[in-house]
Amino acid sequence: MQRQEFLELFEAALRAAKSVRGVEDSPEVSRFVDAMNRLKQAPKSLACDVVCTTSSMGKGLRFFNDHKNPQIRSEGKLLWNLWLRLLYASGREQSRHEETTPGKIPTMKKTGDSKRDKVREILQTSLAKVANEVVETEMKTRVAACDPCAVAVSVESAMFDKLGCFMGPQKAKYRSILFNMGDTNNPDLRRKVLTGEINGERLVTMETQEMGSEQLRKELQRIKERARFKEESRMNMLRSADLIMT
Repeated sequence: MQRQEFLELFEAALRAAKSVRGVEDSPEVSRFVDAMNRLKQAPKSLACDVVCTTSSMGKGLRFFNDHKNPQIRSEGKLLWNLWLRLLYASGREQSRHEETTPGKIPTMKKTGDSKRDKVREILQTSLAKVANEVVETEMKTRVAACDPCAVAVSVESAMFDKLGCFMGPQKAKYRSILFNMGDTNNPDLRRKVLTGEINGERLVTMETQEMGSEQLRKELQRIKERARFKEESRMNMLRSADLIMT
C-alpha cells in the first residue's frame, strides 16, 4: 500500500461516515467498515508517517468517535487505538535504536555541564507527562508525534542563551520556569511547549503570571481585586474625613 492509497481509503471512510445519518445499518456503513479494515492492514511505518504528518487525520477520527452510529464510533475507536499503539511503539523502538547503535547521537544531547544537563532532564520529565494528560483525539496525535527529549534540549538551549548559567543572576527565573513546567495544575503550559505553540525563546520572556496555571492566575486576579477594593475604600474614607473637617 502506498501513501496515496492510504489517504484515499481514509477519505472514502470519511465520506461514507458523513453520508450515514442515523444508527441503522446501511450500505454506507458497510463501505465505511471495509475502508477501515483495509486501513488497519496498512504497513506500520506508512500508518505512523501519514498520521504524524497529516492534520486531517485527527479531525476525521474525532468525527468517527462522535458519530451517532454505534458501529462507526466503535470502528473509529479501534483504528485510533491501533494507530496510537503504533506511534508509541515506533517512538520506543527509535529510542532503543539510538541507545544501541554505535556512533549514534542520543536523543537527549549532553552538554558536559552537569547543571545544564540536569535542567534538560527536569524539562524532559515534565514534557513526558503530556502524553498521559491530553484526552482530545487530534491533540493526542500531535503529542504522539513530538519528542520530549528534543524539545527539552531546545528549551534548555534557549534558556542558557538568554539567561546564562543556572547558578548565575537569573537562577530565580530558571526555578520559576522549571516549577511552572512541572506544576501538576499547569498541564496547558507544558502541552503548548511540547507542541511548539510556545517555543523556548518565548518561554524565557514570559512573566511568572503568564506561565502560571489557570488556577494561579485566577487567584492573583482575586488578590489584585481585593487590593484595589481596599485602596478605593481607604480613599473614600479620606475624602469623607476631609468633608467632615471642612
